[in-house]
Amino acid sequence: MTKTRGHHRGHEEHEEHEEHVNHEAWVIPYADMLTLLMALFLVLFAVGRTDLEKFKKLAQSFRQEFGNSSTEVVDMGGSGQDATGDGGAGVLPIEVSPPPTAATTTTLSPADEALGEKQAAEQAAAAEADSLDEVRDGLAAAAAAFGIGDSLNLTLDARGLVVTIVTDQVLFAPGQADLQPAGLEILDVVGQALLNVPNEVAIEGHTDDRPLGGGGRYADNWDLSGARANSVLRHFIVADGLPPERLSANSFADTRPIADNSTPEGQARNRRVEVIVKAQVSLSPVLRPDGTVDEDRVAEGVADAERAASADADQTADGPAPGGAAPPAGDGAASPPAVVDPAVIPDLSPGLKMQADGGAG
Repeated sequence: MTKTRGHHRGHEEHEEHEEHVNHEAWVIPYADMLTLLMALFLVLFAVGRTDLEKFKKLAQSFRQEFGNSSTEVVDMGGSGQDATGDGGAGVLPIEVSPPPTAATTTTLSPADEALGEKQAAEQAAAAEADSLDEVRDGLAAAAAAFGIGDSLNLTLDARGLVVTIVTDQVLFAPGQADLQPAGLEILDVVGQALLNVPNEVAIEGHTDDRPLGGGGRYADNWDLSGARANSVLRHFIVADGLPPERLSANSFADTRPIADNSTPEGQARNRRVEVIVKAQVSLSPVLRPDGTVDEDRVAEGVADAERAASADADQTADGPAPGGAAPPAGDGAASPPAVVDPAVIPDLSPGLKMQADGGAG
């Protein structure tokens, strides 16, 4: 009995030992997890410290590429440390862009850019043609006041304002390049009208197709037309005071006729000198297919330019444009056209003074 009771008691103690639960078993996997997390953050920190210099160099290269040297150090972690990263986390040099403006947010497509360039070219051509047209009106008024309006033909074409002077018995005697008194009077009016016009002036000499007789001063029509152009150029410089750097002379002989050389009338028209006030910009946007200026397109272009200028003035009145100050007045603007008043033309030849005083014409 005693033996049986002792065996039974030992069995109960064994059963109680098996039912005991260890509540601290979670510590081992928890410690393993903390160890792994610490190792992970140590690796991330080491990688971040290694690439910081590379990142700074990359940021600098982007700033140089986009032409912006403005850099602001932003503390991503609130540590207050500088960009070296010592003792802090997430402190990186970040380029801070200025607030978006109309100038920076508006991006034009290639088609819009091409359209804008076309409109700008049309407005510039219209403004130049309108300026040359005012010069033509002033020159026509001066010529009419001195009674020589019939001696000049004023036209606008792709070259600019073309003043055609028939040379036959007006500027020169047949086969000669010496200016005649009547020609001096005409050139004085033209030269004084162009004195304050900023455009370059080209003088072109032309002849008919008849060859010169042998034994004269000039070998051929090329020589004669060049001598006539030079005579006009020299008179503009010496008598009228035009700046030499604005003038040029060209010889075309009979290569550019404006009339049929088979008739005496056509030959007379081809014997001419053309004084060309050269356009400062291309007039092609306002030209007709035949090369003459389309007045309607000029008026339309001038109106468009005036509307654009009015819109710019309204914007300037509201405040300076974002991203910069308004351009100074006069930059890129066309010079005002010169309108000739016959009463103020100085030092004309005696014949012109006599006509002006007597009201001839």
